[in-house]
Amino acid sequence: MVTLSPIIRLDTKETFGVLKVVPLDLVVVRFQDLISKTSFQFNGTFKQIESAGGLRKFLNFNGQIVLSLIMKDGLIANLKPTNYATAINSLHPDSFTTVDGETYDGEFLVSSQELKRIHRENEELLSLVPNVKPIGLVKGCSETQVVNHLKQLKSYGIDEFVFHISDFFRNGNRSMIRQARTLSLAIRKNAEKLILYGFSSQKRLQEYSFADRFVTSAHFVAALNGWKFVGTKQTKYTGGYNAQVITENFAQLCNNIKNLRLQKTLLEGN
Repeated sequence: MVTLSPIIRLDTKETFGVLKVVPLDLVVVRFQDLISKTSFQFNGTFKQIESAGGLRKFLNFNGQIVLSLIMKDGLIANLKPTNYATAINSLHPDSFTTVDGETYDGEFLVSSQELKRIHRENEELLSLVPNVKPIGLVKGCSETQVVNHLKQLKSYGIDEFVFHISDFFRNGNRSMIRQARTLSLAIRKNAEKLILYGFSSQKRLQEYSFADRFVTSAHFVAALNGWKFVGTKQTKYTGGYNAQVITENFAQLCNNIKNLRLQKTLLEGN
């Protein structure tokens, strides 16, 4: 059954409250919160976590912590496997996603070059952190590229995979949304475990219930933009975003997932 996990913004403590809402087995934290967006050096947040003794102590969380290397395009070119390895070895996440890249729909040649770079950097990164579990970030602009990259990730011994889906939904383009499902299903057919990263479409929960886990920051982004979740819809509110609204939003998302599980159980029973 599909499970929901939050993205915790390490540089925004209002997001930490979700850790106490419901029992969570896994949370995701972002590498991009640990670096300066101008110098690309480790920032004060990184130093605070390192001084605290690592992510587990900093967050006071006993479940699995995944360090996501999924990040904004402008950062990828300025970072190397050695940067990622420093964070992994210093902050002690339980696992990490493999290297990100710019592989967009319709940009086959650019994506092909990016996949070659990703392969080189993944090999270097895995050699630098051999005792930490990698989760394969599947990239590609077409079904063929996605499936081939998945097979490459499997050759490293990886058995759990993540697909970054939010960009497909961002502009509400129906063609892109259809492509998201096509690529997700192609991965699902060949993957032991599939995580959909950045999934926030509450109306499409059933449509994507083939995934094992959704990872989201929708509870935070909605609150930041003045929205509260009511069922599977959003309503405007005033007063500014705060930890309580973020936490309430996440609790509603958890309830929506719970209802999805119930619906699937009833359908399977019939």
